Amino acid sequence: MQGVSLALVELFTAQYLLLFVSSFLATLIGSMLGIGGGFIVLGVLSVLLPVTVLVPVLAGVLACIDLSRAVAFRAHIHTPTCSPFLLGCVLGVAGGATLFLSLPEAVIGTGLALLILFSLALPSIKLRWRIRYPFFWVGAAHSFLSTLFGYGGLFQAAMLQTALTNLQITATLAAGFLVLELMKIGSYLMGGFDYQPYLGLIVAAACGAIPASLLGRRLAQRVSSELYKSAQRAILALIAINILLRVWI
Repeated sequence: MQGVSLALVELFTAQYLLLFVSSFLATLIGSMLGIGGGFIVLGVLSVLLPVTVLVPVLAGVLACIDLSRAVAFRAHIHTPTCSPFLLGCVLGVAGGATLFLSLPEAVIGTGLALLILFSLALPSIKLRWRIRYPFFWVGAAHSFLSTLFGYGGLFQAAMLQTALTNLQITATLAAGFLVLELMKIGSYLMGGFDYQPYLGLIVAAACGAIPASLLGRRLAQRVSSELYKSAQRAILALIAINILLRVWI
């Protein structure tokens, strides 16, 4: 019995350490390049947790990462873009949370995997704004998909096609996503999800995110993203395949 208990302690310790390292790398990459680091955490959690648990826990982990980045880059937040995005999120989170509670794991997992694969094409799609307050509608659509499937992808693509500087993009994404993740956490709690068993994982992520944000702020203007973009496509494809295998096999 003691041997089993020791094995469980070692397993949990390994999970916490893995998430700590993943959070550090995710935050560092996200801080240096503005986007993409959260996929590392998503990949780790997709191995450790079932999809219906992964989506709410991912919101808690990403909130820790985004908080550290938003504080580190707070001077560069572009409020005229962030404010309408967050107003749209109120609408999207309400709709996404309602459906999340009623859909089976296979549907949520398949939707998440397809969104990840679709995101591979987003950087090459030119967005043409012909509506008023476009970031309000981006916020509504992104937050709906993110609350339902754990990933939205639209806000990043829209931000990359603005005239904002790299630091402004990094800061605005971090601030917008921080508030969005807090909205999502609130909606999952209201739906009955219990975060208590997963607080250790979330704390481990926070411990990895804080030092990475400070380091990433210093390195943010020195990094070329060409190699990372190629690696990101490969990582995204592997994550999507892993999720599909977990929910269908």
